[in-house]
Amino acid sequence: MSIIFIAVNLAFALLIAPVIDGFERKIRARLQNRQGPPILQTWWDLIKLFKRPTIEPQDSVNSLYKLTPYMTFTAVLTAYLIIPTLLPSSINFIGDFIVVVYLLGLATLSFVIGAFSSGNPYAQIGSNREISLFMSEELLLAFIIGTIAVIGKSLSFEQLFPLPLRISSALTLILLFIVIYVASARLPFDIAEAEPEIIEGPLIEYSGKHLGLLEYSMFLKRLLLYSLLLNFILPVQNTTRLIGYLIGIIILSVVYSTFEAYYGRFRIDQAVKLMKKLSAIALVVWIIALVGW
Repeated sequence: MSIIFIAVNLAFALLIAPVIDGFERKIRARLQNRQGPPILQTWWDLIKLFKRPTIEPQDSVNSLYKLTPYMTFTAVLTAYLIIPTLLPSSINFIGDFIVVVYLLGLATLSFVIGAFSSGNPYAQIGSNREISLFMSEELLLAFIIGTIAVIGKSLSFEQLFPLPLRISSALTLILLFIVIYVASARLPFDIAEAEPEIIEGPLIEYSGKHLGLLEYSMFLKRLLLYSLLLNFILPVQNTTRLIGYLIGIIILSVVYSTFEAYYGRFRIDQAVKLMKKLSAIALVVWIIALVGW
């Protein structure tokens, strides 16, 4: 039965992730006094991309360039086997949290390698920015994982979902909320793509189904991170979990879209400095957790 539930979670993620992006596009448009596209527009865009032929750059490292979209998509999708979405069922083992972080890191790394292999200088600039931001996130994320492990006395999601209510757990979830915003490549942290400066950066040379897979992976990654945060809050076995999960997804989408609608873009040095300050705060929160608060 658990295999069926996991399959339902995967199907839900694959279907809903682009819809959530369409919903967020509509919210941003309304906040900026625009009509905005239909909520299903992201799905129509993906379908068009999957139907179009791919064009490979002449100067690319062909094998890496073509493999990247599939590696990125597979890494993100595999993480859904560990993090529950609609139903509280997943594959559980010791070190769940670490495995999910490695899978998301693999997705980012493969994405960057693919951009470098395209041979385009704009893609390489975007990749350098992506790596710089990713590395600055990792220190903050390490303190968050350490704090959660201290609070829950485990790295297995089976033991960590949900987190016990403490001062340190509340502060940690706030920091995780910020990390999710940064990792979702939203304004002001979409520095790697920066359309006015480097014309989509790492994505500039991708087209057709390869571009579709990479964008699909981004939408899936956002939903995965939303689900991770909500699972730390929602009860595992409860008839209200399903409703709470769906409402939580909507709330996160509205809040994140609202922030994004009113922000300009950071420079990469500004983003890295902010991550360092947040890492210092996370260190204090970790100490608070060690004390037992």
